[in-house]
Amino acid sequence: MKCTRKTLACVMAAIMLLLSGCGAANTDNTSESAKETAVETTAKSSTQRHKVIIDTDTGSDDAGALVLAATSEQLDILGVTVLFGNVPLKNAADNALMTLEVCGSDAPVYIGAEKPLKKEREEMISVHGKDGMGDQDLIHPKRGAEDGDAVDFILDTIKSDPGEVEIIAFGPLTNIALALKKDPDTMKLCKRLWVMGTTGFGVGNATPVAEFNVYSDAEAYDTVLRAELPMTVLGLDMVEIEETKITEDDLSKMAQGNKNGVFMSKAFAKLFEFYRKSGNNMTLPDPMAVACMIWPDMVLETKSCYGLTCVGDDAAYGQVILYQNGSVYEAMPEISSYNLDVVTKIDAKLFKDRFMSVMTD
Repeated sequence: MKCTRKTLACVMAAIMLLLSGCGAANTDNTSESAKETAVETTAKSSTQRHKVIIDTDTGSDDAGALVLAATSEQLDILGVTVLFGNVPLKNAADNALMTLEVCGSDAPVYIGAEKPLKKEREEMISVHGKDGMGDQDLIHPKRGAEDGDAVDFILDTIKSDPGEVEIIAFGPLTNIALALKKDPDTMKLCKRLWVMGTTGFGVGNATPVAEFNVYSDAEAYDTVLRAELPMTVLGLDMVEIEETKITEDDLSKMAQGNKNGVFMSKAFAKLFEFYRKSGNNMTLPDPMAVACMIWPDMVLETKSCYGLTCVGDDAAYGQVILYQNGSVYEAMPEISSYNLDVVTKIDAKLFKDRFMSVMTD
């Protein structure tokens, strides 16, 4: 620690104050006042709920994230918007509706984009089963999606409560990009985006350099990054931490757990099988993205970055290049702004313990 003369002077002054007893008569009152203020602040913080819109392409891991969100006392889910991605649009809506029903949530569901901004929707390998939820005949929702459009719902909701509404997105960012294109001024009133996307500082799963959500519509991701909304991103590198993954024993505990655990153990069946074929345990990218918001003590470090999305017609399509604040790049000597905070360190045990608790307690 570097000491300056000013620092030493402050330290000496504090010592002299303690030794002389100056201010001792007021110490108790000040202390009690501070304690009361701290208690009031803590109580207010603990009861304050995030007003959120959840944007999802509901496959099984998205459903796990919805369970965390719907059962959290920290979130007030204003609505769920769905789009293409893991599964076709109708499946995404039905899966979201069924998951909310299991959790006892009546949050409205709105249907959004059925294809990317520019390219045609690609049919990629389904790791969640044909219905996106393990092909276990789980999906029979009692209610349907709302009549309104997802993009209009996003804009109307933000406009009605400017600066207070946050969005958690764990699918392609097409709905968000369409909202930005339709009404960029209103979208600037969004308090924060919480996004599962990019590889972080690791490798991809759609291609060696691209993460699935970004690869599904890189133009949409590019649109959102260029808007420079407040944004926290969880990448694939965090979900590859072994201590966060679901093992066969974990799945068995979920199957014997509460209604959320029983439902999700079945929904995870195809996804878990996919990972086990390659000798790995199952990752939980979308639940972890929600966890970053509802359990901030789980996030130990973030890095401010400038994210640049590759949208060219080549092998780099969908890659997000992350330029870190504080680093010097000869080809980019001046970066004037940083458009996302990337999660770079988490408490893996805390996440896993709390996730399993939601499924078993």
